[in-house]
Amino acid sequence: MSFYNQIEPFIEFVHSIRKLENYLTFDMVFPVKWSLPKSIIDENQVVGFEAKDSNYKGVSFVTPITDHDISTTLTKVAKIIRLNKERELKDRLFKETVEQLKATFEKTDLDKLQNLYFDFESENKLDIIDDKIDLDEQYENEPINVKLAEPGDTKRPKKSGNRQRTDGATNKENQ
Repeated sequence: MSFYNQIEPFIEFVHSIRKLENYLTFDMVFPVKWSLPKSIIDENQVVGFEAKDSNYKGVSFVTPITDHDISTTLTKVAKIIRLNKERELKDRLFKETVEQLKATFEKTDLDKLQNLYFDFESENKLDIIDDKIDLDEQYENEPINVKLAEPGDTKRPKKSGNRQRTDGATNKENQ
């Protein structure tokens, strides 16, 4: 991968790149509100500097000149940018949603508002779906004949101990 391809995703934040003896320094400028998570950065390899614009802060990432160290540093810089951009988008979405809720509360009567709830899809639901037992798999991938309820039926069909397979053979339910 070329050097340009590695820095292109965050070129807008690059202030300068310098060589200092056996080290390469990536001088970046980020908005003042951005954070530098301690879980991502190594404090011994990060030095602050004053940016020309007061709305930005300067951060120098110092790394030994090796393929692995430079790649690791650029990955950390990319994570910092991604996390902060995501946080900005979430903040903007939150503010927009609050404004929409305010408008909804102003226009909607109390009875309807008392039934208001929020439901979010969760990643855990996918895990639950994956864990469900597939009946076809249980019976060696042979489909099971299922009798559907007729219109007007009010009772469920009785469970039998045997299930009828399409080939006419029977399988015990509790095998």
